[in-house]
Amino acid sequence: MTSSGPHAPHTFDLMGGRLCLDFVNTVSGKRLTAPIERLREYADLVSWAQQVGLVDGAGARRLLERAGQEPARAQRVLEGAVALREALFRLVVALTEGEPVAAEDLALLDAQRALALPHQHLAPAEDGGGFALAWEPVGERLEAPLWPVVRSAEELLTRPEERARVRLCEMTHEDGCGWVFLDETRNGRRRWCSMKDCGNRAKARRHYARQRKGTRPQD
Repeated sequence: MTSSGPHAPHTFDLMGGRLCLDFVNTVSGKRLTAPIERLREYADLVSWAQQVGLVDGAGARRLLERAGQEPARAQRVLEGAVALREALFRLVVALTEGEPVAAEDLALLDAQRALALPHQHLAPAEDGGGFALAWEPVGERLEAPLWPVVRSAEELLTRPEERARVRLCEMTHEDGCGWVFLDETRNGRRRWCSMKDCGNRAKARRHYARQRKGTRPQD
């Protein structure tokens, strides 16, 4: 489906630290064991783009109007968005696990980058001092929400200091969480996507394990 559909818009949890990582996290639940797809139709992609600030209300309406006029194309864009997201996820996992990245995943990202770059141009900076890169107005092309995502991924992968701080939630190895984030803590020791979720579950498991062994917790 490409219309807004009967389901209510999902409120995305934006804790990735970078746009491309928030995009990777558009799968809820336990990604590796019980995933919940949040990009089920094109309207979901627009909703996410609006929540992260890529489009405003008027831009979102224009995209949805265009999707209604070209439903088959909107569906193809959605399928391409999911394919891009999964390629980014595999690239991030490879980085965090110290494994070689898959050539086909890098090629997919590079192809999307080549499609996005012609739609970015130099423009006067909003503060009136100098110039900045800007994307063409949203609404004319259904792929527009993906362009900044690709740019964000390019920047992350080509900056060694940031690339080294990309993390896969530690609970992934226990329950399949699969969420990713940029560790921006001073000591670089962030372990979980969310302290209130995976962090608390991990602590509860350790507490239970200590009780089973008859040891006292050490704080």
